[in-house]
Amino acid sequence: MRGNYLKTIKVVALSAALALTLDGAALANGEVKFLIPGGEGGGWDTTARAVGSALEEAGLAKVNGYENLSGAGGGRALLSLISDGEKREGTLMVQSTPLVIRALTGVYKNNWQDITPVATMISAYQAVAVAADSPYQDISQLVADLKAKPDAVVVAGGSGRLSLDHLTLGLIAQASGIELDKLRYSAADGGKEALDRLLSGKVKAVVSGVGELLPAAADGQTRILGVTSAEPIPGLEAPTLASQGLDVVFANWRGFFAAPGASDDEVAQYRDILTALADTDAWTAIRTTYKWEPLLLVGADLDAFLAKQEQDLGQILKELQ
Repeated sequence: MRGNYLKTIKVVALSAALALTLDGAALANGEVKFLIPGGEGGGWDTTARAVGSALEEAGLAKVNGYENLSGAGGGRALLSLISDGEKREGTLMVQSTPLVIRALTGVYKNNWQDITPVATMISAYQAVAVAADSPYQDISQLVADLKAKPDAVVVAGGSGRLSLDHLTLGLIAQASGIELDKLRYSAADGGKEALDRLLSGKVKAVVSGVGELLPAAADGQTRILGVTSAEPIPGLEAPTLASQGLDVVFANWRGFFAAPGASDDEVAQYRDILTALADTDAWTAIRTTYKWEPLLLVGADLDAFLAKQEQDLGQILKELQ
């Protein structure tokens, strides 16, 4: 199934002797390992493998493996990065908006300040999808049923309660005058599991990232009812939620973090390879395929962005709880 999510990504085998040199400094062994806090097929998994493949294709680094470490809504991987910091040299953990959300809601005991921010790479929009044979033809029909019989309309997401996917559903409910606690949200471990629940008929709809829902939509298995972008996404035949009368515009950043205590040289080299990657044709092609918008932030700009996320999302969560 993973192949369906990554079929558009060209994997180029590099020599084991590949060395990475940027500004005269070499990353240890020219290798990077990716730590992924969730299961296969979700946004974290797709992003990490996309970045890894593009790094190899561009000749910027060799990937030394992808470790899917699920559990505690991503908290297990976060704790591993913190507690096994010395063993995590050469490791980048992919993360996104849920890092901030789950710290605010107490799911995580740690937050982004307990690890080392390296760079954000993309901004990804959320989407709502239904099975191809679903009676729901637009978001208004789904919302009508959510209002009329919320107990009977289960919606799945690839993450836990009060996570990014649940928050997106909450914003839709808020814009529609539906109380969040009346909704039935089915938390799955990654986008693949959420999609499996939809295709097996266990849930009526799925909320996930656009990139994670695209392959099944392209294969004719699902239909995307709406996306959380302000304007239509080029190349995607799906309306925005805003164009259907819902005041919901929301984007999810994704980026990479190193272990706490990572050396300045190590962090600088990570930033260099990711910054260089952002300008490559390989990365542009992948971003275009997954409908990801560029969002390259490093250093003080990244720290300021994350601090503002804490403030803004904290206010939204107060309104939804």
